[in-house]
Amino acid sequence: MDDSKNLGAGHKIPVDISTEIFIKSWNIYRKIIENDNMSHNAGYAKLKEVLLEQMDRPFTFLDLACGDAYYSSITLKDTKAREYIGIDVSADALSFARENLKDSGIAATFIQADFFDFDRIVEQKADVIWVGFSVHHLSTEEKLEFFIKTKNALSENGIFVLYEPIFTEGEDLDKYCRRFKETYDLHWKGLDTEEEEALFEHIRESEKPETTENWLRLGKEAGFKEARKVFSERTGLYEIFKFS
Repeated sequence: MDDSKNLGAGHKIPVDISTEIFIKSWNIYRKIIENDNMSHNAGYAKLKEVLLEQMDRPFTFLDLACGDAYYSSITLKDTKAREYIGIDVSADALSFARENLKDSGIAATFIQADFFDFDRIVEQKADVIWVGFSVHHLSTEEKLEFFIKTKNALSENGIFVLYEPIFTEGEDLDKYCRRFKETYDLHWKGLDTEEEEALFEHIRESEKPETTENWLRLGKEAGFKEARKVFSERTGLYEIFKFS
């Protein structure tokens, strides 16, 4: 099943020039994914490990800011996923997502909207809520509001998992940008000069990471009983957290 919807929503993500590039020209992020610049391979491998360990029953998977769902479609294979709901602002990304899920055997719904507004769109409880590289665009106050929404949207014994950039202790955005540039020069590949400039502008204008401790604290303040870091990406820029 492919149930596609388009819902206009008030964006919480700031739509600056660089963010517009990511929304309108999905090929930039596609290159990042194809070159595994942000360790999608390892991150989604950890997600699958979590799903196999904790979801021993048929489950609904809510994929927020789902992009093209390429990695999600691979991750959900050989799990007990029975329903997939993908939400993203990019129409281009969702068109790819439909293709990637069409032969999965999982009932799939796709909605064009801001991930922050998922609670206005999805009425049913989800067993797993997953989001990667998106929540850090929100202010700390908005992050807490979002965490509370995820807590309220989970079924009994459901889990919330997110993959996000982190500040090291005492780091601010300027220091983070320098650390990102050092990592980029060492590990990234595949972008041309114009795409590289758009990426750096996006980071300068839109990124609002938190420290590991703050990501965990947000979960606790939202009412989750358990908040754990379960994965650190090889460069130290990104971590996965699980809340239940």
